[in-house]
Amino acid sequence: MSKSFSDIQLVRLPSAECFRLATTSIALPLGLAYISGSLKHHGFKVDILDAVGEAPKKRTGYFKGYLVGLSLEEVVEKINPNTSAIGISVIFTHEWPVAVKLVSLIKKKFPNIPIILGGEHISALPEFSLNTSSADYIVMGEGEETILDLMNAIKNKSSVENIDGVGYKRNNEVIINTRRNRRKSIDDIPYPDWGSFDVKSYHKNRFVGGMYSASLTIPILATRGCPYQCTYCSSPNMWSPLWIPRDPIGVVDEIEYNVKKLGARNFPFQDLTAIIKKDWIKAFCEELIKRDLKISWQLPSGTRSEVIDNEIAVLLKKSGMTSMAYAPESGSDETRKMIKKQMRTDRLLDSIDATVKADLNLSVFLVIGFPHDLPEHLEENKKFVEQLAKHGVTDLSIGFYMALPGTELFYSLYDSNKIKFNTKYFTHILDSLSLFPSLNYCPAISPLGLFLWKMKLYLRFYKSKREGLFGSVARGNEGILSTKGGHESKLPTAFKNAYTSMFDTLKSKRKRWISKKEEKNMFKEWDNIYRKIRTEKIEKGLDEISPSDTSGLYKINVMNRLQRDHKTTWKVNGIEVPSVK
Repeated sequence: MSKSFSDIQLVRLPSAECFRLATTSIALPLGLAYISGSLKHHGFKVDILDAVGEAPKKRTGYFKGYLVGLSLEEVVEKINPNTSAIGISVIFTHEWPVAVKLVSLIKKKFPNIPIILGGEHISALPEFSLNTSSADYIVMGEGEETILDLMNAIKNKSSVENIDGVGYKRNNEVIINTRRNRRKSIDDIPYPDWGSFDVKSYHKNRFVGGMYSASLTIPILATRGCPYQCTYCSSPNMWSPLWIPRDPIGVVDEIEYNVKKLGARNFPFQDLTAIIKKDWIKAFCEELIKRDLKISWQLPSGTRSEVIDNEIAVLLKKSGMTSMAYAPESGSDETRKMIKKQMRTDRLLDSIDATVKADLNLSVFLVIGFPHDLPEHLEENKKFVEQLAKHGVTDLSIGFYMALPGTELFYSLYDSNKIKFNTKYFTHILDSLSLFPSLNYCPAISPLGLFLWKMKLYLRFYKSKREGLFGSVARGNEGILSTKGGHESKLPTAFKNAYTSMFDTLKSKRKRWISKKEEKNMFKEWDNIYRKIRTEKIEKGLDEISPSDTSGLYKINVMNRLQRDHKTTWKVNGIEVPSVK
């Protein structure tokens, strides 16, 4: 039976996972839902192909981990032949090989349907993404306005030369247009199109992007961007250092809409940092309390602590918040300085005291193995994690540094030849929360040393807690057999995910996504391609060579780089697009 016509078919890739001790999980595709909502609002016919939602229990071997969802061949079979365009979201760099292969398979079967790529990975590596895939267009940064302009151009067969935020191919030449300016107001963006996704399937399979709740979970975005310029974070490249909040009343309106329309009662916020202004979070909490929606909400991705005092903490709890996280990244003041993490330990501990007093489940995120980390910096973390435990922090999460493309640290490492675009690079981000680092950019500490430090810090933290190490382990193991009930906290969720991901990794080895030979050959030219792009960009004055000494990056203003990179249309010459067989 022939599928009905659509202006665009939006595709969610199968999601890449691996064995890791972490609470973060697959979640509903918020960005894709926003794009669909905006397109539908403006009269476009949208068809959704959700590889995860359609096969949530299917696993396929993927490097050291596995893919969750339909196989790539199954995705191609479900492509609507009667669509005018295909849009694919690529958020994470470790999923780029999946996207490249899928695009090549689609192009082989439907050579005349234009393919559009968007997402954080695409925004970080726009020229590279077009040169290593068979895609026709890319969308950079915020996509709602750009995709509308691009789809109108495709529909009317008109030029895309003057559409800000678009990259494209013309006569084997890659052209990257000027980036689109950030929207100053985000209150008029249509709600995410959750009606096109199987939200109940995501919830049933615990794909909630935060702590699991027995109540139906829907993700929320209350703000966009972040005003800080941390050297390890890709936010400035994607959003620019600009934090734009929605009207807090409007956010509550969306929550109430999802309560009434979908029956949702649990809302993890996917903001980079939701809490910056005290008046904003106060107004939001008071409106939630006033409406008495009987919902829960959480901040699983971390937020700033500065404005959270006793008054705000009480409001957070009263409004339905169940869990939250702070992300100081390090207990070393020197490390924080070098990564531009503007956070004071004394102020953080004050906020922790207020949060714990309000009886909120609280996690803290740390990262070890920054390129400039020294043993003495990690030594400072020993005292820090003890402080966290004694002040009542519920759980600790420790990850290894990952070199995200488009970040200041990434450029510094790449320009000094410490990063190669090979298999290890495109998969190390996936297992940054595993027990052993797959890539190590820290010359002062070996991979084994980082593993031992991770264990030391975990042991010191949980031994220092009132419940002690064995009590913490017992609490963590509660999550293994948990299937329903109220809200789970971080450690039980992490334990459950670890056990599940371990068995899924072992099971998925029976069937690979592509052959080992093809897997090996996929990356052959990728580093050469990006090296040429990077060299040409520097020669044209669009960027400068980043210093090899990463400890000095805190002196650099990232806005200078962004202005050069984002405000000029430029062409990438002399690079042939490889075919993926």
